[in-house]
Amino acid sequence: MRLLLHALTVLATTLTVFDIAAAKPKFENYVESLYPAAAAAGVSWDTFHAATKGMTYDGKLVGLTKSQPEFKRSIGQYLDKRVTSGQINNGRAKAKKYQRTLDSIERKYGVDRYVLVSIWGMETNYGGYIGKSDTLRSIASLAYAGYRRELFEKEFVNALLVLQTEKMSRSQMRGSWAGAVGQTQFMPSSFIEYAVDHSGDGKRDLWSSEADALASAANYLKQKGWKPGAPWGYQVTLPKNIDLTKADDSFAGWTRRGVARTDGKPLPSKGDATLFFPSGVEGLAFLVTDNFFVIKEYNFSDAYALAVAHLADRIADRTPSFSGTWNVERPLNKEERVALQHELKKMGYPVPRTDGRVNLPMREVIRMYQARNGMTPDGHMDEDVYNAVFN
Repeated sequence: MRLLLHALTVLATTLTVFDIAAAKPKFENYVESLYPAAAAAGVSWDTFHAATKGMTYDGKLVGLTKSQPEFKRSIGQYLDKRVTSGQINNGRAKAKKYQRTLDSIERKYGVDRYVLVSIWGMETNYGGYIGKSDTLRSIASLAYAGYRRELFEKEFVNALLVLQTEKMSRSQMRGSWAGAVGQTQFMPSSFIEYAVDHSGDGKRDLWSSEADALASAANYLKQKGWKPGAPWGYQVTLPKNIDLTKADDSFAGWTRRGVARTDGKPLPSKGDATLFFPSGVEGLAFLVTDNFFVIKEYNFSDAYALAVAHLADRIADRTPSFSGTWNVERPLNKEERVALQHELKKMGYPVPRTDGRVNLPMREVIRMYQARNGMTPDGHMDEDVYNAVFN
């Protein structure tokens, strides 16, 4: 009887393993299953077959999804790594070298040239490293592994469309491990919608044409709502006992409330701004405008947007380095942010989203919770808020 039970257990285990393996198709079969969606989008069989022939699964990528520096380091650590004297000097040299190109781009799109140069530097070290990964393989592998599958299946189809419309081969489409391509790192969907041929050679070449890459970034920011001539924001000092529950005001209103730029220059007389504590009230304070949130459309990370904005100012020699000390903290990871959003929603707070992203409405929710629970209402989602909610 014991032998029979053992045999049945082994058989059941074998069948379970077989069933699990059978439930997930082989990578090649999975890729082939994406053809109907590609065909519906206008991808020809010839394009699909040439781009997917011999494609293999890259199992190393899933681990990389958990190591993005914008969400692993404290914001002060991140800025120290990204806004360096080398990056500033290289940015100034590039801005000078491509002055005529930037002149024409700025006239056409109205986007601050130094923000464009800063994005270029942040994304690929001014075109010095655009990535060597096989874009189609990377995107297909991430989708197959189940990482944001719906998104990456759509990006796979869009990448095929880029190959087809731009008459490229799969070997020519190289980029980051996450599928972004070119000197300003566009996902295929952004390439299709926002890439432009600024050089006038009939191709949208984000790999070897600085003009196309920079103009495409400008077009992206313009379409996302960039306001020409407006600043992204300023580092500020605050008076004692300022009411932090009112985080939105005009620049004139902030001046009346005793808020001042740390570099000693006056705040603008026109426009509106939001009070922003990237590392909590213990750290540095900023007034940021809509243009700051347009930069966040490029990469949703607060750290990234602030680094782009500050690097742009340093390249343009508009402001000095940030003054003061950052609050050193451990950023909440995505799972913690999602859990916190769900819990606050259960508590009746008007949580706008539960995907871990912290936008302005979410900061208002945090500020509301802090004010009701005797905490400083800085709108910063940190360990103190997390512990207060769950303990």
